[in-house]
Amino acid sequence: MSPFLTFVRHSNENVIIMTNKLIYWSSTGIISAISFYGAWGLFASPDFASTLTAMGYPHYFGIMLAFFKIAGGIVLLSPLPVNIKEWAYAGTGINVTAAIISFIVIQASFGSFIAPGVAAAALVISYIYYHKKQ
Repeated sequence: MSPFLTFVRHSNENVIIMTNKLIYWSSTGIISAISFYGAWGLFASPDFASTLTAMGYPHYFGIMLAFFKIAGGIVLLSPLPVNIKEWAYAGTGINVTAAIISFIVIQASFGSFIAPGVAAAALVISYIYYHKKQ
């Protein structure tokens, strides 16, 4: 193979690797930001607390959920072993699914589904590209 074709092949591989990393870190950043924002809201926003109450959850559930949102966001952003990250992906997936189901049960407005919907999409993309990156 000519040196030029070898260079082109390696350049294309580098572009694919860099694109995969960009997609992974962007989607992981989005899901972590949504998790951190949700945790902040559970601690600081009366609106978040009233929504949890409307869903039938006790007050302490919001505090517990905020802790796990922060922990999950940190784990997803940190260079930790695969099995720990898998647990963070699973926990975040359960959280997002539960949020969507809870909003359906209380017949919330369409706008209520935006954050969990974006989080679900970002989580799936992050998970796929995490494994491509390995």
